[in-house]
Parts: sequence; C-alpha cells; structure tokens
Amino acid sequence: MDINMEQKTDFLPLGSVVRLNGGVKKIIIIARAVATKIEDEAKYFEYGGSLYPEGLLGDTILYFNNEDILQVEFKGYVDEDDEIMVQNLNESIQKLGYQKGTPSEFNHQ
Repeated sequence: MDINMEQKTDFLPLGSVVRLNGGVKKIIIIARAVATKIEDEAKYFEYGGSLYPEGLLGDTILYFNNEDILQVEFKGYVDEDDEIMVQNLNESIQKLGYQKGTPSEFNHQ
C-alpha cells in the first residue's frame, strides 16, 4: 500500500530486530525510507537491514517493508528525536512521490 496524505508509515526504530516472512535469520534494521533504483525507476523501501548477529557484510543491505515482517523480536530505542525523524521521513516520502518497492521486484533485477 502506498503512502498518501492521510496515511503515514509507522516506522520501527533503528536497531529493531525482526523476522521476515519466509525467512529463518533475524534482521536488524539499520536504515529507514531507503531509496534505490529498480529498472531505472526510483523506488523506496521502508527498511534496510542486515543479518543479526552478523551485522553488515560488505555492502549487502536487505530491503523490505512493514508487510514483509513476520515478527518483531526486539524494538529499538525511541525518543523525541526519533519521533521527529519519523515525521520527516513521512514528509520526504510524500514530497518525492516515489512508489514503494517490493523485495520480489528488487530481486528480479
């Protein structure tokens, strides 16, 4: 579902650990609202993550969205700075007008 004026993404905080649908390994969230190109079109993913506990291996980032999350194992730190950042991320997504990508289309490049 794409974001519109009435709909905001309720981003998980950085450092949150999740399990993805169909996945075995835990993933730690290291980025939010990540823009990338898919078939020459700019798209965004709600999250960028790396394997937990391994961490970032080379430059491999796993891109996914809220609907790809099966379970939240741990919720990261939240304070007023994070709340402001989430608001800014939602505003930026609206301004840029990027469509949300899906992991399946990203993996078929």
